[in-house]
Amino acid sequence: MTKDNLPISSSLEDYLEAIAEILEEDEHAHTKDIATKLGVSMPSVTNALQALAARDLIIYRSHAPVQLTDTGAAKAAVIRRRHQALCRFLSRLLKVDPAEADAAACRIEHVIQEPITSRMTALIEAVEQREDCAALRKYLDEIMPDIKPETGQGLIPLSSLGKDHSAELVYVSENLRGVKKFADMGLVSGAILKYEGTAPFGDLIRIKLMDTQLSLRKADAKYIWVKVLD
Repeated sequence: MTKDNLPISSSLEDYLEAIAEILEEDEHAHTKDIATKLGVSMPSVTNALQALAARDLIIYRSHAPVQLTDTGAAKAAVIRRRHQALCRFLSRLLKVDPAEADAAACRIEHVIQEPITSRMTALIEAVEQREDCAALRKYLDEIMPDIKPETGQGLIPLSSLGKDHSAELVYVSENLRGVKKFADMGLVSGAILKYEGTAPFGDLIRIKLMDTQLSLRKADAKYIWVKVLD
């Protein structure tokens, strides 16, 4: 295997990104600077720098500043572009706190690749700049900050919902056979339904979804999780 084909782990990507950022800020990247930026030990930095040097991504000599090779600089630019695109998407479109967006981007950037990054960037620019996206920008400004994390508390299977109670459908388990069939019936995340009782025959329950009455087997309903509204 040639040096160009040696794999680079997510951890090594973090080191490469950190080196590029330090060089941009200070023009010199010393081992101690890298350790401080990443919050890791000096021996860990030394091992990572040796691995990066073995891949021809950096020039590393003891007691000398670290330098990026042309290949390393290009690789670092791709990693930083992914990080910046994710930060923009999370903070500007999803309205995530900038510090939280940065931390999340650090975790996601290692598994997202082109052309997803390019498409994400195009979406961000369209939403932020196009006149016909003005209503969408206003909607995102209004709704995103009010969306709270779903902890799972208060969720019950549809089979346990009481008669004449309404609920919001939150999650349909992949273990439910014929998931697509239920989605075609309108049983998707966010749907509001009302439990009307049991059907006259068989192990069936009746629910009302908008203006439509549906009958489901209790065995299927236990895979559909809802949040009680009243």
